[in-house]
Amino acid sequence: MSVPAPPPPPPSQPYLASPPKRQNKVLWIALGVVGGIMVLCCGFGGILVAVSSEDQDTGKDSSSGAADAKDTSSEESETDADGDGVSDGEDYDPTDANVRTEEDVDTDGDGAADVDDPDPSDPKVRTRDDVDTDKDGVPDYKDAFPENAKYSKDTDGDGVADAIDDFPKDERYSKDSDGDKRANSVDDFPNDPSRWKITSEMYNAIEKASDYLDYSSFSRSGLINQLEFEGFSTSDATFAVDYLKVDWFKQAVQKAKDYLDYSSFSRAGLISQLQFEGFTYEQAVHGVNQAY
Repeated sequence: MSVPAPPPPPPSQPYLASPPKRQNKVLWIALGVVGGIMVLCCGFGGILVAVSSEDQDTGKDSSSGAADAKDTSSEESETDADGDGVSDGEDYDPTDANVRTEEDVDTDGDGAADVDDPDPSDPKVRTRDDVDTDKDGVPDYKDAFPENAKYSKDTDGDGVADAIDDFPKDERYSKDSDGDKRANSVDDFPNDPSRWKITSEMYNAIEKASDYLDYSSFSRSGLINQLEFEGFSTSDATFAVDYLKVDWFKQAVQKAKDYLDYSSFSRAGLISQLQFEGFTYEQAVHGVNQAY
């Protein structure tokens, strides 16, 4: 009995390597502005795509506008409209061939540039020496009184013209009425050139005269006589009496009342008595009229 042959072995299987590990890829998108142009960027894995908002149909890039502007500016700077040799961009007045810089501007045509002309609208005025408001022949900048043709000099700067200033070199003083070289403001006797200061004797006379008036009434001459009797000089006594600024009419009224308090008088008699006391006729009449 024959033995069947064994089945053939199965065909050998090819070697299969392990499948490669799958990598994860991410799609990303970014939007931004670069140089004033909106840019859209996106990527997938290592691929990058950028799209800008620039008009692609024009075929111009972002630098073309700047270049055009530069060319235009250059053309303007090279233009010389008035033909004075200075480009319009540098010319102070591109429409006037006589004006290149500010120093060339002469509004009144007097030959002096406006920047140096005290009055650019007056062709008669070129320098400050030509400005004389009061027409006194002294330019304003040298005239202490530019609007007063009578005066122009004030050496001490006190506001009083030298011509009428008794102390033209001393700003503290300006008036000396009596000509004694003492300013009125420091002269106790501004109208008396023989004296200028109140002496201690004068002050004593003033005090004595005031004491007499406190208890009795006097006429001006009567009070002077009383001070002379006390030993004061006529000048000091007179000064003291006048210094007190007495109302002699009121003194006459009081003296008339004093006489009537201890004696009787006719109206005419009382007037005569007051005149004897040194009152003037007008003062005596006033005193009697008020006392009766």
